Amino acid sequence: MKSTENAENSALIAVITGDLVGSSKLSGEAFSQVILNLERLLKSFRARYDAAFDIFRGDSFQLVVAPPLAARLATIIDLSLRSGEPAVAVRQCIGLGKGEAPGQNVKTATGEAYVLSGHGLDKLKGRGLTIASADKAFTEHCELLTRFFDSHLDRLTATQAQVVLAYLMADNKSHEHLARVLDKKRSNVTRILNTSQYHLITDYLAHFAAQVKKDFAP
Repeated sequence: MKSTENAENSALIAVITGDLVGSSKLSGEAFSQVILNLERLLKSFRARYDAAFDIFRGDSFQLVVAPPLAARLATIIDLSLRSGEPAVAVRQCIGLGKGEAPGQNVKTATGEAYVLSGHGLDKLKGRGLTIASADKAFTEHCELLTRFFDSHLDRLTATQAQVVLAYLMADNKSHEHLARVLDKKRSNVTRILNTSQYHLITDYLAHFAAQVKKDFAP
C-alpha cells in the first residue's frame, strides 16, 4: 500500500542536499551561530517559496523546492554562508527527479530526487555546487555549465559575495537601494557588482530555470 501511495504522491521536485565544509574547526559558539544563520535563511525560503527543509547530523541539511528555483536558492545559501559572521563554506548537490512532496517532514520523504541529491553530494570534495538528474537532455545542457558557474562563485571574495547576495535577494535591485541596505556608497556597490560579473550569475540562474521548464515539461 505504501509504494502505491508513494507513486501517487510522486511529483517532479528539486532536492538540495548540503553540508558545511570544515565546521569541525569552528568553536562551539561559532558553530551554533552558523547553524542559526542557516536555519533563519531556510525558514525564509519556507515562508516565501513554500519550501521544506531539515537540518540533520549537526551540519547537514536538505531543502525541497520547486525545480526552477533550485539553482537560485542554492546560490543564495552559498553566498550567505560565505559572507556571514562567522563565514563558512558549503558543498551542495541539486537532485532533480520524482519524489514525495514532504510537507514539513523531509527526513522521511523518499524518491529519485532525494537519492540523486545525496549520491551527488557524496562525490563532492570541498565546497562546491553540482547537479544530478536522470534526464539526459538536462544533464547535457547544464552539467558542464554548472561547473563553470561554480568555479566563478568560488573566486568571489567575501565582499563580492555579500553584495551579490544582497542583489539576488532584493526586490528593488537599484544600486541606490542596495547601497542603503549595505551601508555603502552607490559607486562602490556598482563597482563590486561589476567586478563580480554579477550578470553572469543572474544569466546562469535564468538559464537553469528555463532549461528545467523545457526539459522537464509534462
